[in-house]
Amino acid sequence: MREFLMLIRENPENAKLSPEEMQRELEMHMQWFNTLVERGQFKDGNPLDFEGATIRGKDKIVTDGPFVESKECVSGYYFLLAEDLSSAIEIAKGCPTLDFGGAVEVREVIITGNE
Repeated sequence: MREFLMLIRENPENAKLSPEEMQRELEMHMQWFNTLVERGQFKDGNPLDFEGATIRGKDKIVTDGPFVESKECVSGYYFLLAEDLSSAIEIAKGCPTLDFGGAVEVREVIITGNE
């Protein structure tokens, strides 16, 4: 099995969901997560805090983030286990974040041998 990083990008509009809708999204996500674990497709992952910073350029300019005007923000990540990128994409298509206007990005982790 190869390892893939799945970044979860939430739609900031989700902050406007009702408490019932937020609970429904959370329940759907936990059910999907449990399925990944049962199938041996999950290695690790965590949610991310909404506060952070971006450092850019050789002058190392620091700006606060994520930004309100952004269309999406990274809210968490999973390390998925799959045979290839196509399989990892199929796994990621099950992420409930997609049903609530979010997006996911899937990229293979290149193992460098430094572990």
